[in-house]
Amino acid sequence: MLEDYRSGPRHDSLMSAYHESDSNSGWMISYLDIMTLLVALFVIIIAAAGSSSPKWFDEDTPSDYVFPSSPALEVPLPASLLQARPPREDMLVMSEAGLSPMAISAALGVAGLPWRIRYGVPPLLAAPAPTRASLVEAIVPLPRLLMPAGNDDLSSPIADYMVVLTDRPPVNVQPVSDESISGAVALEQALSQRVDSSAYLPDLDGVEVSRVAEGISLRVQDQLLFPSATAELTTNGTSLVGSLLETIQRYDGEVWVEGHSDSQSINTPDYSSNWALSSARAIAIVEALEAAGVSPERLRAVGLAATQPLEDNSTLEGRARNRRVEVVIHVE
Repeated sequence: MLEDYRSGPRHDSLMSAYHESDSNSGWMISYLDIMTLLVALFVIIIAAAGSSSPKWFDEDTPSDYVFPSSPALEVPLPASLLQARPPREDMLVMSEAGLSPMAISAALGVAGLPWRIRYGVPPLLAAPAPTRASLVEAIVPLPRLLMPAGNDDLSSPIADYMVVLTDRPPVNVQPVSDESISGAVALEQALSQRVDSSAYLPDLDGVEVSRVAEGISLRVQDQLLFPSATAELTTNGTSLVGSLLETIQRYDGEVWVEGHSDSQSINTPDYSSNWALSSARAIAIVEALEAAGVSPERLRAVGLAATQPLEDNSTLEGRARNRRVEVVIHVE
């Protein structure tokens, strides 16, 4: 026991187990660990600061994209050094919503992980979050209404205009001069006067209304007014003549009632020819209008027989069209 005690402490005997040439290299293990941790620390600091390189961005990133600027961390320099140093180029930085892909790759490489960024940047890292300034710039003011200078009054309600929103006037639009505006106003007034004085064409059942040189023509087929080969108005015929009264009373001109027939000859105890039948039918319409209140000085009865056919008398449909009564209202 005494010999073991004199032989020295136990740790001396343990250290002697290493070779003498390797006894001075043990400090390198701790040194390498410290350097590895320092490198990892610097990588984390760079990643947190958000520095990046343009070559790590995806190919779809616009070349003129400007990232939000971050506050610069610098040591203040004297004024003489600030004037002497060359101008600094702006560095593209990521916003707070993303980290630098290069820093992430470097950090993973130091940690011994095999992952690397090779084929682009994940979408969550590539697209920075929008800043408040970009949202404000995206608001585009609406254009104002294009109106002649010094004219703030619209001649018509705004609902009558077609509104177009555009950044600039279309290529086929020309400025409107004051003379053109005055001419348009005069045209509008003239049209209003013409509308007030224009002939009114009514929509009557069984009556063909048309505009003729004399004024307005009201054409009625004979079967709606008279039985065949007679000149006595039926009950429906009398009602139809009454429906013409409102249109006739609108105007002060003469009213010509024309009786027409087809080319088929007629010889009855009452009417020996189409002249007699067409004239009798015109007189019957004139008498009905006079009884309804039309002034007799305005009324004229004319029998035209088959002298003014509308269709060919060789067909049954043509002859039916030609047997008619026309009331022509002369409009001054």
